[in-house]
Amino acid sequence: MPPVVDTPLFFLDYDGTLAPIVDDPEAAVPHPDVPALLRRLDATFPVWIVTGRDLRALSSFLDQPLNAIGLHGAQEGTVGGEVRQLMSDEAAEALHELRRSVPSVDGLDIEEKDQAFAVHYRAVEDEDDALDRLSAWLDAMPSMLDAIWGKKVVEVRPENLTKGTAVRRISDEHPDHTPVYLGDDTTDEDAFEALQAMERETVTVRIGEEETRAEYRLAGPDEVVEYLRQYV
Repeated sequence: MPPVVDTPLFFLDYDGTLAPIVDDPEAAVPHPDVPALLRRLDATFPVWIVTGRDLRALSSFLDQPLNAIGLHGAQEGTVGGEVRQLMSDEAAEALHELRRSVPSVDGLDIEEKDQAFAVHYRAVEDEDDALDRLSAWLDAMPSMLDAIWGKKVVEVRPENLTKGTAVRRISDEHPDHTPVYLGDDTTDEDAFEALQAMERETVTVRIGEEETRAEYRLAGPDEVVEYLRQYV
C-alpha cells in the first residue's frame, strides 16, 4: 500500500482508477464509494481529476465541482463548470483535419472529445490489420501532434500539452503539499516522470500491472478506494 502523507495534493485519473475499465466509455460509472469519498477529500485537501476525457463529458459521472485537467492536459477547469482550452488554434485545426481521415475499419469506434477524439479498436475482428492501418494513418500526422497508444485505443494530442506539464504547474502552486498521483494509463507515465523530477516528496501510484515509472502499485479501483479512505 502506498504511504499516507500529512498534506496531500491529490491527482486522480478517472478511467481505471476511480472507475473500472469497461468496453463502452459512456458506461464507465465510478466505483460506488467514489462520489462520497471525493466530497470528503475535497473538503480537506486540494483534489484534481486528471483525465483524458473531455471535462464536460466527465460531469455525467461526477456530480460535484472538482478541479480538473482534461484531454490529457489540453483542458483545465472544473467538472460541471467552466473549462478553459489550452491547445493552440493551429493544433485544434490539425486535430480536426486528422479526425476526417480516420481509416474506415469495421469495429472501430470514434469517441468524440470536444476538440480531440479517441479511436477505440477493442471491437475490430482483425486487430493486426486495424493496427497496421492506424499506424500508417498516424505516420502522416503533423509534427505538432503526438499519438498515445493506450488500452485498445489510440489518441492524439498536441505535443507540448501533457498530464506531466499540467501536474508540474499545479504542484508548483502548492509548494507546501505532497503531490499524490494515482493513474492507470500510458499518459499517466508523463505525470509520474514530471513529479519524480521535482526536488520534493511525491507519491506516484500505477493502477494495474503494466510496466511503470511509478513507485507504488494498486490493483484497481477497489484498492484505490481502500487507500484514499485512510485520508478521511
